[in-house]
Amino acid sequence: MKIAILGVGFLGGKLVEFFSKRFKVVCADINPRSDLVKKIDATNKQEIENLLTVEKPDIVIDTIALSSYFVCENNHKLCRKLNFESAKYIAEACKKIDAKMIFISSSYIFDGEKGNYLETDTPNSLNKYALSKIDAEKKVLELDRAIVIRSEPMYGFDKGKKQIIFGTNTFEVDVKIGFPNILRKPIFIDDVPPIIFSLVEKNQSGIFNIAGPTKLKWLDFLIDLSMLVNAQNKIKIVDNSAWILKPPYDSSLNTSKIASLGI
Repeated sequence: MKIAILGVGFLGGKLVEFFSKRFKVVCADINPRSDLVKKIDATNKQEIENLLTVEKPDIVIDTIALSSYFVCENNHKLCRKLNFESAKYIAEACKKIDAKMIFISSSYIFDGEKGNYLETDTPNSLNKYALSKIDAEKKVLELDRAIVIRSEPMYGFDKGKKQIIFGTNTFEVDVKIGFPNILRKPIFIDDVPPIIFSLVEKNQSGIFNIAGPTKLKWLDFLIDLSMLVNAQNKIKIVDNSAWILKPPYDSSLNTSKIASLGI
């Protein structure tokens, strides 16, 4: 089996490390960190099509994303290019070569009004980031065998870096948070590749939620994490009263579907 991993960042790097021990892997990124990673502009339809038609992978895992919803809100064009158009181009190329596509989505597609969201719950976008991911999901799911993975925030150690990563942050400097009471079920990033592997082994398709075992206030999660790694930096709560853009309060995901598969 041959697997293409597009986007070799935090998650993509873990996927390459995991799957390269089991299958032939080709990976690509806009900013390759090694000679083993091909350079590709995922917003360029022709580059995507050329790569996948030449390599002919059996499975394509798309981790490409602009995940900062603040940046997405301020740069809607870039947001659409990276979060929707790239997924669209990959889906179209997968259809041409009859490859299975796995798309990484987010719990942020929900408005956070109730939490414990099922795969069958209807997404409701609060911002441009969420809307772009919702539209990308719809495009990907037009493929018969596609998998959409909706994930809670991931945390863990990135290869070659000393500090633990959570979202786009580390404890290398003081951590500032504007919404300490939002509820999440963070997932350890090293748990994600085996989950994807199991879904492939079981020949699954459709939408699947993945999350950690415990729902926590974001502040409590960061405190636990800082104690775990013995971080010396401070966690500071900042005033959010002037912030127009607010994250979902409780976007926690229900994982009973994936648990029913024994994963």
